[in-house]
Amino acid sequence: MSGAQNLFQVSQQLRAGYQFQTAHERVQEAARTQALPHDYVWAHQPILWSDIRAGVCQLTRRKKEDTNFMVEIWKNKDFVYDFHRHAKDLTADPVLLAMTLNQEYISILTEINQLHWIVRDRRGQAFGLLSLTNISTQNKSAEVLLGVLPLAPMGLATAAMLICFQFFFKAMGFHKLYSFVYEDNPHSLKGTLHLGFQQEGVLREHIMDPATGRYVNLIQTGLLASEVDSKANHRLMERLLK
Repeated sequence: MSGAQNLFQVSQQLRAGYQFQTAHERVQEAARTQALPHDYVWAHQPILWSDIRAGVCQLTRRKKEDTNFMVEIWKNKDFVYDFHRHAKDLTADPVLLAMTLNQEYISILTEINQLHWIVRDRRGQAFGLLSLTNISTQNKSAEVLLGVLPLAPMGLATAAMLICFQFFFKAMGFHKLYSFVYEDNPHSLKGTLHLGFQQEGVLREHIMDPATGRYVNLIQTGLLASEVDSKANHRLMERLLK
């Protein structure tokens, strides 16, 4: 077995035991003497598994301990429809679901190209999901999806997105965050633009709505790293993240 293959196995074993800091250190050490892919080394940063807390909101990486919450929230068809109209049904087997969530959690970013958090209030109660999908380490971009339950504390969704901005642009040094908004959801579009996203175009009749069978327009919006530090966002951060 080559040194690189052995390292990959060691990394997997350490991550399976939630020893993310140790896995990071092993990979960093090996990179000094081995020609490892840059993205592989980069994807072991412990911050990718860290919980993020600020003000009224907490973001915790989704994992097997969240199985019951995922089952309950997926029963809420209105939530799933707003979060991701084409989201697949969860497996009916809770044991298999827990295993799937655990494998997702311990995987490195370059293996799955997505990150998922549970959105919680300051007391730790779960109210929704925030996901980064289609993550490109080459282009330093990703698509963001956010959904919270109607009973979530006021401002929690906005706070979750502001925390995402700090993680994505500041901590990770990424360049662009984008979102696709259904044209028949003006409330979502208004909230997205309020946070500084710019409307970039309309994808005409781009996707079929599973509830109606009709083709609907998608509005593409984007936010660049150079645009995130607006006065409006700073005011929101002062109110929600302090």
